[in-house]
Amino acid sequence: MELRHLRYFVVLAKELNFRRAAEILRVASPSLSKQMKDLEYELAARLFDRNTKKVKLTSAGVVFLEQAEAVLTKANEAVVAVRGAVGGHAGKLALGVLGPMSGEFLPATLSRFAQTYPHVEVSLKEIGPDEQIAQLENKQIQIAFTINQAGDPAIPHLEHHIIFEREPIVLLSRFHPLAAKKSIKISELAEDTMLCLSDGVALGRHAAFVKAIFKKHALKPAKIKPVNSFESMYAFMICNQGVTTGPKLYKVPPPPGIVDRPIEVSKSDPKYQIRAVWWKNDTSAPVKNFIDALKLETGQHVELTDGPA
Repeated sequence: MELRHLRYFVVLAKELNFRRAAEILRVASPSLSKQMKDLEYELAARLFDRNTKKVKLTSAGVVFLEQAEAVLTKANEAVVAVRGAVGGHAGKLALGVLGPMSGEFLPATLSRFAQTYPHVEVSLKEIGPDEQIAQLENKQIQIAFTINQAGDPAIPHLEHHIIFEREPIVLLSRFHPLAAKKSIKISELAEDTMLCLSDGVALGRHAAFVKAIFKKHALKPAKIKPVNSFESMYAFMICNQGVTTGPKLYKVPPPPGIVDRPIEVSKSDPKYQIRAVWWKNDTSAPVKNFIDALKLETGQHVELTDGPA
């Protein structure tokens, strides 16, 4: 039995006239009659009572009409769903969320994306910076967001888009002695405890970046304290038990009790990069469409690029 048989049957059941049904279906009446006989033979049931004057459904035909219409409706829905998925207008998209830094670009991008693709189901997962790539590679998310230093080595099987690149600032308690200054020298932080995000096993990219800043000035941080979340980091800072560095955020102010100050750095000092990262061979339309929306939102031309992740 084919969908064609069901379509022919439904039209004939509605018209109850072979000639009119054949015209609607654009087939010859004898061909339509043969198709219905084949269908009845396959079902081992008579669907129509026929005579020279009229055609009417049997009780079996009435039951089959309801089921045939349901099958055709489902088939049409499947076609619409597939076409929507191919064009990126339907489907699912799982994104990693990079703590407060996501607030710099994610809300506006999500709004832009939802306006064009309202039927794509987007889910957000709060993930630490060093777990983002692992969850991407395990297919738990489709787009990751990472903290990088300019010039970090490439990951060959991934593509990336640089969302922004900014000089580091220092975040510290408003009661910290250095909070009264308009800008802070890296040497003034050398005796402080530097709070760095950890991947749970060893210090990750954040700590490597902090060390690189100090090394550029022939210095070493007195102590690096790993923390496993942004919330823990803020709690330590509010209690004046350490400071941290990060990129300057213009759309996300520091939490209450914390202030940010520029670090006096040179042009050659390391800079923070925030990147969107996804699988190079990912042909998912929602992924491509979201990256396009992200590029538009960050004022860049829409063109996928290869590169380090």
